[in-house]
Amino acid sequence: MDIDYDVIVVGAGPAGIPAAYSSASTGAKTLLIERNEVIMAKKPCGEATSINTFRDLGIDPKPYIVIHEVIPRVYAPNGKYLNISSAPTYSINKTMYLQELSLRAAEAGAEIHVREAVEALEYRDGIVKVKTNRGLYKALVVIGADGYNSTVAKYMGVREKSEPIPTIIYLMVNVRLREPDIARFYLGNNIAPKGYAWIFPKGERVAEVGIGVRGGNAKLYLDKFVKEHSDELGSGQIIDYRGAPVPIGGMISKLYGDGFILIGDAAGTVIPLTGAGIHSSGVAGLTAGRVAGEASLEGDNSSERLGTWVREYEDPWGKKIKLSLKVMRFLEKLSDDELNKLADVLDPDDIVKLANGEDVFTVARKLIKRPGIAFKLAKSILSS
Repeated sequence: MDIDYDVIVVGAGPAGIPAAYSSASTGAKTLLIERNEVIMAKKPCGEATSINTFRDLGIDPKPYIVIHEVIPRVYAPNGKYLNISSAPTYSINKTMYLQELSLRAAEAGAEIHVREAVEALEYRDGIVKVKTNRGLYKALVVIGADGYNSTVAKYMGVREKSEPIPTIIYLMVNVRLREPDIARFYLGNNIAPKGYAWIFPKGERVAEVGIGVRGGNAKLYLDKFVKEHSDELGSGQIIDYRGAPVPIGGMISKLYGDGFILIGDAAGTVIPLTGAGIHSSGVAGLTAGRVAGEASLEGDNSSERLGTWVREYEDPWGKKIKLSLKVMRFLEKLSDDELNKLADVLDPDDIVKLANGEDVFTVARKLIKRPGIAFKLAKSILSS
């Protein structure tokens, strides 16, 4: 068959790079295309992840990736907080993380092109033609890991997008954090309606301060949040300012078709309640890349064959995303007073499980015995 590559991955992010690695590891001739001039962190992201991310992605938490270990802390609207310490959580340099993944992909045999933008795609007669600003390629499978406004999705006829939350981050220097080992999350309708704000330390004098909101202007809420924490952030200066939609509405319904697969933000492989995607999208990339590589070597790029990646991803990740979305839908309707009451009955392990969609039925069965808002949450989780 007249093709240039078995698999082409579009987008060198937390989903696309693992996909290229996994595809190349099957022996499939693999190309990874990135439109930007350098592989680096671009979209707003707290740049914190657990030790389990490194384990599942198969890389070591090296000192140039991990800035330091932090303890997550969740604040209710009334200021009450809970420290979460179920598993080691790292504040990371996401750019170095992505470049370490890129090294692995290259070592596995993937070819990597930067500064190359995909302009159009066409599937015909069992082959995907990919037109870029540098040329035309033919492949059996294209994996779209090119973000929320995916070009691959557009040309493959997928119009659906996961519901976004507008998100903004400031990287601030010369801050004066009282507790530089605490990664803080703030809930409340006056703080971040239908979302949350955060302060993630990058050292004693550097922090990433961000917010995601629905139903309001994210920048106005972030500026207000910074002013309200002027004792720690007032002396800070912004040296990086980024904004983007983060898909928190769960996975879209069409994740694959003849000759293509969608992963990452293009597919909604993000944990809804937290907006975290480094881990979940990384595993999506590994799964989709392996399936694409194996399918291309078999000469079968049919929708049915490529769809096996979703069935493999469903347990546990697809289930986690669905359950986290269910919890988010309940919490986004609560008043600040109700959020405060819920914080009084949840323990740290409960929060981790609810946020990540893990073992939520166990939490629900515990909460069902309690009155008020805890009972309502449990009932919502246990209902179909």
